[in-house]
Amino acid sequence: MKKLALTTLVLLGIVAAQPPQAQPPRPPLVACEAGKNVPCVVLATSPADIVGVWKQYQNNPAFAPQGGMGYIRYNPDGSFALGVTPEGTRTPTAPFPSGTFRFEGSRMILEVKGFPPNMPECARAVYEVRVLRMGDQPVALSFIPVEDTCKPRLSDLSQAVIFIGR
Repeated sequence: MKKLALTTLVLLGIVAAQPPQAQPPRPPLVACEAGKNVPCVVLATSPADIVGVWKQYQNNPAFAPQGGMGYIRYNPDGSFALGVTPEGTRTPTAPFPSGTFRFEGSRMILEVKGFPPNMPECARAVYEVRVLRMGDQPVALSFIPVEDTCKPRLSDLSQAVIFIGR
């Protein structure tokens, strides 16, 4: 009996130590339909799906703006920049991170420049991004982490990112 219990504990420990397997994306709660001006969700698969300026929480102590909120701009060329104001995201400005993003299917890969030197885990991340819309108008982004070990970013992106404009 003790041997069975010990074997079970060892097997459970091995299973728990395995990295989580990426799950296929779940379908949107309400799919977007052309011409319908109703709340809906689409899974982002290209930069065009998220282009614009978005307001988000920014609590990383290395660059957090006063009040813990700032902006991120996703550009059509696959670049992004964070800042204190929407205008401040037009060009990368220290100490705020910037970088590139691209999509591989439904996965958004972030490559970050300007992350704090003591936080190398913040250099790269993979997310699925859901775009909440009212008809054709974006309203918010919801980020689902696939691969990310940057705790401040995980915390910031656990909240909706709100659309400000293009």
